[in-house]
Amino acid sequence: MEKNGYILKLEGKKSVCKIAAVVFIWLCVLVTAMSVFAGSALEKVRSNIDQIIAVLDDKQFRESHSREELNETLREIAHKKFDWDEIARRSLGLYWKERSQDEKKEFILLFTRLLENTYINKIVDNYSGERVLYEKEIIDGDRALVETRIINKAEKEISVGYRLLKKGDKWCAYDVIIEGVSMVKNYRAQFYDIIRKTSYNELMKRLKEKQLD
Repeated sequence: MEKNGYILKLEGKKSVCKIAAVVFIWLCVLVTAMSVFAGSALEKVRSNIDQIIAVLDDKQFRESHSREELNETLREIAHKKFDWDEIARRSLGLYWKERSQDEKKEFILLFTRLLENTYINKIVDNYSGERVLYEKEIIDGDRALVETRIINKAEKEISVGYRLLKKGDKWCAYDVIIEGVSMVKNYRAQFYDIIRKTSYNELMKRLKEKQLD
């Protein structure tokens, strides 16, 4: 448990190799949770992940730029393409409707910063050439699922699925499933626990404190 609660801590990934793989998966989450053209979800997922891997694998770029510049490059790619409104709404669940417009904006902002600060640093520290295998794409009406596998150098595998929702003529990723565990459900369970035991204001207080860690 972390100080002030366990906000956004994935459970059940205790081995070193799995922790590193999960960190890499979060990079895929940041890049994949974006709008993609209808009918090409798998190829767009592949294209976007390859974009980020190219930055991480560019030794010359990493050596000629500071850590802050590298983090900012990854942050800009992720921030521009992430559907934060949808992820935030689903993660906060039934408490989303109770929030005012200003509260929703503040929650999205803090949620975004928390993920960026936490995972981009870990991604840069832990990425070591993991491969992504793209299994299949399943489309059912206005919903889609893209199934992939993450493989590290020790040939350890973790299955990852991306859920997408069709909005107009585009697909928007709204969840990622890591070895059967939903990202959105994981966040929602933690948020519900904090709000029910304390209050929504306490959740916001903890999110704000995370910005200072």
